[in-house]
Formats: sequence, C-alpha cells, structure tokens
Amino acid sequence: MFHANRMEELYRNIQQGSFIPRISTATFNQVGSGINFFYPWLLLYPWVLLRLVTNNPISAFYLYIILETFVTFSISYYGMHKYSGSKRRALIFSLLYTFANYRLFLVFHQNVLAESIAYTFLPLVLLGFYEVFFRDKKKWPLLAIGMSLLLYSHMLTTALTAFFLLITLLIFWRNVVEKGARMLSAIKAVGLSILLTAFYLFPFIEQTLGNHLRASWTGFNFIQQPMQVIESSINNEPDHTVGFLLILTVLLGFTYLRNAPVLEKYSYFAGLILVVLTTSLFPWGGFLNTPLANLQFPFRLNGLATVMLCIYLSFIINNMIIKLKVKYQVTTIVSLLAVIAITFGLMLTTSHQIINQRLSANVPMLNKRPTPENYYPAKNGAYYNLTSENWHNMFYYYGHNGAFDYFPVAVKGKINDAVVNHQAIVDGKKVYFANRLTSKPNQLEYNLTGIKAGANVKLPVLYYKNDFVKIGNEHFEKPTVTKVDTIQVRVPKHDKQIIIKYRNSVLDNSTLVVSLVSWLGVLIIYIGNITRKKKIHETVFKTN
Repeated sequence: MFHANRMEELYRNIQQGSFIPRISTATFNQVGSGINFFYPWLLLYPWVLLRLVTNNPISAFYLYIILETFVTFSISYYGMHKYSGSKRRALIFSLLYTFANYRLFLVFHQNVLAESIAYTFLPLVLLGFYEVFFRDKKKWPLLAIGMSLLLYSHMLTTALTAFFLLITLLIFWRNVVEKGARMLSAIKAVGLSILLTAFYLFPFIEQTLGNHLRASWTGFNFIQQPMQVIESSINNEPDHTVGFLLILTVLLGFTYLRNAPVLEKYSYFAGLILVVLTTSLFPWGGFLNTPLANLQFPFRLNGLATVMLCIYLSFIINNMIIKLKVKYQVTTIVSLLAVIAITFGLMLTTSHQIINQRLSANVPMLNKRPTPENYYPAKNGAYYNLTSENWHNMFYYYGHNGAFDYFPVAVKGKINDAVVNHQAIVDGKKVYFANRLTSKPNQLEYNLTGIKAGANVKLPVLYYKNDFVKIGNEHFEKPTVTKVDTIQVRVPKHDKQIIIKYRNSVLDNSTLVVSLVSWLGVLIIYIGNITRKKKIHETVFKTN
C-alpha cells in the first residue's frame, strides 16, 4: 500500500503535466505529505508509462516486475561477465541472483518495491568497486553510476552497501596497489554520484534541515533463532531468509574453500557472517540507541548476503561443470539446463507457497474504502486483494506501514488522527473539511464558502519548507504555521478559495539542471568512447 500510494501520486502528477512529485496531494491521506522528498521516485516512471499504455494499474505492476526482473538478470550477467570473463559463470550467477529467495520474498511476498529495485543494481556497484580498487581504476564511472542508481531506489540500502564496501576496503587495504591513484578515482566516483543524484539528494537535505520531522520507526524486529533461519531456508519458504541453495552454500561451502581464489573466499565468509548477523546470535538489543536501529529489520542484511553467496556458489557450480565435462563428457548445455531446472523449480516452490498462504488466509478484496473507524485491512495483517476496479479504494484513507512517515514531529496522537481525518479547526471548533478539498499536483485547494470572513482556520495540511499559500485574490506568500506545523489561514471577505502549493526552490531547480547535465555528459562520453573504439577496431581490421 505504501509504494502503491507513491506510484499513484506520480501517475496522477504526470497525467496532469507535472513530472516531479514534491508533496503528496492525491494520496497519503491528501494532507500534503512530503514523503517524496525522502523516497526516490525516478525509477517509478516505467510503471507510470506501463499504466498509461495498459490503462490497468495491476497489469502495469506485473509488467513492471517483469521489466525489473529482466534488468536484474541483465545487470547481473554483465557484472559477473566483466568480473570473471566467463559467459557460463555469468549465466549461472545471474540465474542464482535474479531468482534468489530473498529477492522473491521482497518482490512477490512483501511487495517492498524500493528495496527490491535497489538489489537490481547491487552487482553493478560491486563491479565498480572492484574495478576502482583492484583492477582498472579508470572505470570509476561504473561505481558512480551504480551507487547513483542504488540511491534512486532506496536510501537505506545505499547506506548499508556503502558501509559494507568500506569494511571490505579496510580488510583488503594492504592488498590495494597505487593507493593514492585509486583513492582519487574513488573520490571522482563519489563526486560524479553526487552530481547524478543532486536533484534528489539536496532537496532531501533541505527538507530534513528545514523541518522538524519524524522519520520512520527505529528498532530491530523479526530476529530469528539460527535454527529457524536454517529450517526456513531448507524448506525454501517465501520468508526473509536466503533460501535452499544459499543456506546449503553457507553450511557446506567451506568444503570448497581450498580451491577458491581470495575474493571468492571473501564472498563466502562475508555471506556467512551476514547471515549470522540476521539471527539472535548477534546482540542487536545492545544497539537500540545507536544509528544501527534505523535498520529496523536485521534480515535486510540478507540482500548483501545473497549477492555474496551467489558469487561464491556461481564459482563452485562453474568449476563443477568444467570437471563434469572433462571427466564424464557432460556437455556444458546439459549442465546449464540442470542449473536452470533447479533454479526455476525452487522458484516455483516459493511461488506456490506464497499463493497457498494467500488462499488459506482468506485475504479480503479491497471492495470498500477503509476509514479510520473501520480500517479493515489491518484486521487481516494489512493484507487485501486488489483489482483494477478496487485499486482506487486504497487512496481515501491509509493508516499503516509508513503512512505517517516524515510527518512533522508535533503531528502525533489525536492531532495526527484529526489531520488525516481532514478535521480543520475553525475558531476553536472542529469542522470536517474533506468535502471542501480539491487536489492537484503539488497543490491542495480548499473552498471556504459558508465560513464567516475573518475566521481563523487551522487547515489539516502539513507544512514543509517551500510551501506557499494563496488566500483569495492575494498573491502566494509564506503561510502562517501553527505550533504543530500545520497551515493556518484567515478567511477573506471575498473569493474564499485557499490554495496551498509547493513551489520549487532555487535549490530544487538548480540541482535538477545539474543532474540532467551530468547524465547528458555521461551519455555523450560513453557514446564517444564507443565510437572511438569502433574506429580503432575498423582501422586495425583494414590494416590487417
């Protein structure tokens, strides 16, 4: 429901000619939530385009998942092929990673769209990191582009990945040659990534510093016992674990370490440690009052564990295929078909378990609009079935899983309930304002006809930096803000139309230009390099 609100907001914005959602006016309870400053929206554009083509949000969603899966497979293949030089290993890795249990859990079981998109680009980030510090330092743009795409997807996953890469660098620092030159390449990558993400990153910082907001909740939930993780993985359950193949890699992978190169050994041990960190063996309770509490779910480390274990397992399987061919004349095609059959077989078992869980839970259809008084999705663990016909019902009231993230800190408890219920305060009295509200992209309009001139009205609209208000015939001005960071107006004598609008700041506009120019520059340089290599190849071919 959280990501559906984000997608719907972008869709309605684009429908009306606005391509950048700032405040949410059609979704997230229509109170001007600033969620779009804190969750990247760029990679949701393909879903909008698919919906415009199909005119069906559900079909668009599944087509989007197909597209995401294809891109994940392609990037995984590219990353491993560049790293290992083996097309066979690249195919094995991309199969293992794309259809890994944890990724299927995010995509199909939890519909955690932002995090699942982030793992699409993780192999590219790892390849860029490897090139910068261990191979061709001139390929630092790979790291910059990978981290940028990661940040476009999910901020927390980006932070986790950056922390993991830092630890990896410290472990291998003594093995890094040309340290100064490689650090310079890394600094270039960071600089380019900042430019490419400036249109999101700097407004994020501006709103964080310019408002007193409550972020998402902190803490550690869903920590399992080690045996629970092993059992769930062995059963290949659609759960927040690494799944059957990768838990076998964790348990038995040490038997192949003697034949493995250093980086493959590191992949195994990194994956093993990350899996252990998701369990109760790690004393998470001691970190409740630290920044680590922003992790929320230690099982999120399974994303990094998955990619590292897939790297190691792809090495093992690739070597096994070579040995089978040499010793038993088993062709590569037969071996790869066996890998594909096993991978898809496990994927199907996970899919069937998800379907059976949904059927046995008697998940209801969302055929009526949820209300604060009867928030019936929560009665079924916040699960419900959607169709294209009932899709719009979820946007009238939304009260769980991040619905109130990044609200002003003062908007809590009864005040929070009043705001999302569209209760205004008119001269100290509560008045229901939902029927007076009209939403447009980045703009809320209230018709105050019937309310006496001069009345003091506290609107159920959240205030964020760069919000402006137009009262009647007056010009847009900075609004009067209440003690709880909502917007307050005085009713005019004539033209009682009130407009609250987010207006792009100089920072919003300038950083958008910076990012567009930076991406254009990257594209021009890339095309130039391709053209130059092609000319050199043609020249060499003609000479020979």
